[in-house]
Amino acid sequence: MRHRPPRDLPLVFAIAFASCVALASPHASAGISDWIAELHGGAPPAQKAPPPATLAEVSTAPGVQSDPQVESFLRTLAAAVMARDGSLLTSRLAANYTVEGLPPGAKAANVMAQALEQMRGPQRIVVESVSVAAGLRTAKARFHFGVDDNKLRTFIFDRAGNLVGSDLFHLSHG
Repeated sequence: MRHRPPRDLPLVFAIAFASCVALASPHASAGISDWIAELHGGAPPAQKAPPPATLAEVSTAPGVQSDPQVESFLRTLAAAVMARDGSLLTSRLAANYTVEGLPPGAKAANVMAQALEQMRGPQRIVVESVSVAAGLRTAKARFHFGVDDNKLRTFIFDRAGNLVGSDLFHLSHG
């Protein structure tokens, strides 16, 4: 009688190897998990958050010069959050749009789309300042979520009014 190794033996070795690599290097585990996801299918897409109760009203603070490009972008952002459809905003991103802390190989436009599908919907967005320097327009807008709950966010636009970068959301690793 001849002994045959179990059919799952290669899988057991692969999992053991992946575990050893993950323990040795936290950065290597991302590559292994991508490899395993490719073999067995990726994780299901993240569920979209429920839409906000109302569409955020976009306005400019008193004494601040109105900027149609900035306001148009923020209205599109508010509509994307309300619809839970990040693709509404991706055409408004510059070709060089970046997200701080973006892992290698990840697409900034995809990260923005996912963030808009998950973020809390503000009740109001008020543009507090707009400045232009070196061909870039920098706008600061306050997102009002409730009575004492607001966040000041910075948006940087190119000459065409497309978003180059912002601190609208932060990536967290771990």
